[in-house]
Order: sequence, then structure tokens, then C-alpha cells
Amino acid sequence: MMYADSGGLLRTAVYEKLLEDMKSGKLEPGRLISIKKLADELGTSKTPLREALLQMQVEGFVTILPQRGVVVNALTHEDKKYIFEVCGGLEYQAVISAFPLLTEEHILEMEMYNSRIMMSSQGSRYEDCNALNTNFHNAYLKACPNAYLVYLLNMNRTRLFVFTERDWGEKFREANYSEHNVIIDLVRAGDAKKMAEYIRDVHWAYTWE
Repeated sequence: MMYADSGGLLRTAVYEKLLEDMKSGKLEPGRLISIKKLADELGTSKTPLREALLQMQVEGFVTILPQRGVVVNALTHEDKKYIFEVCGGLEYQAVISAFPLLTEEHILEMEMYNSRIMMSSQGSRYEDCNALNTNFHNAYLKACPNAYLVYLLNMNRTRLFVFTERDWGEKFREANYSEHNVIIDLVRAGDAKKMAEYIRDVHWAYTWE
């Protein structure tokens, strides 16, 4: 049961629970869901649920159908390709903004998360591998002074990795690890433009399949 509180915290809790249910597959893409039934399952009133769903509709996660319910949006092959392109452009600008503020501590944190990517085994959970990758990028993105830019980037990253669990097998982990090392080297070399271009043109190249 979710209890009402102040400051929009209930809406945030509902939003996070909905995302978690999408990740777990409880809320399947393409299925029409009754808002009343959803509110009953969450143990909350319709108001915070509608507020959370409106935010998720703006962000592209769902489509609200008046008088019918809500549908979790599925991502097509083309959708994923376009989101990769958007993420590459957003992270390019975020790196340019963050680069002058990066320190040795940021680099050490990047190295730590990257080493753990290769330490993860074939049997690692999807959530673990995705979290390590996300934490690697957040190690330098947190230095970006443009919080809205980082929000847009993370929102689109979430859309990709909530709806389509990519293969985190050995081949992909090795490629990711290698590209992360190039990013780290470019930070140490002090080359913001090359780092930003590499992330946009190589690291965010569309390689989902």
C-alpha cells in the first residue's frame, strides 16, 4: 500500500514502481491496462497515478488513451536506432560541458566501474551489467553543470534499457570494456572534443543486434 505524502513523493514512488514493473515484464509493451485496475494493484489513488503516467507519456514510456486506459509503448527497430542517435548527440554536449570539471577522482571511478564490467560473469543479471555500464557513464556525467541535459540523456537511456534487454554476453562486455578504456584514455589526454566525438560516433553507434 502506498500512502499519500507531501511534495509529490507519492507520485515519484508510483513512477519508480511503474518503471520497475516495466523492467520486470509485469507491465508488457503493447498491452492495454485499466488505470483503475492499476491504481488498485498499486494501492494508491488515481491522482498520483495519473500524474506519474502523464510524466511517463511526455517521456515516451506510455500512451494514455482517454476513457480506455494506458498502453506501455513498445520500441521498434527504427525507434531504437533513433534513440541511439539522440543519446549520442546529448552525451556529446554533456561531455563538452563536463570536461573542464573532471578530476582524477572521476577517472578512478570510471576505471573502477569498467573493471567490474569484465569481472561480471556470463551468469550476471541483466540489471547488474546495465547498472555497471550506467554507473561508468554517470561517473563523468555528474560533473556536467547542465542538469536538464543529463536528465534528457538518462531518460532516453532508460527507454532503451527498460524495454529491450540487450545481450550482455562476453562479446558485448569485451567491446564495451575496450571502448570505455578509450574514453578513459581521452580524459587523461585532456582532449574533450575527441572524447565527445568518440562517444557520439563510436560508443553510441547503433549496434543493438
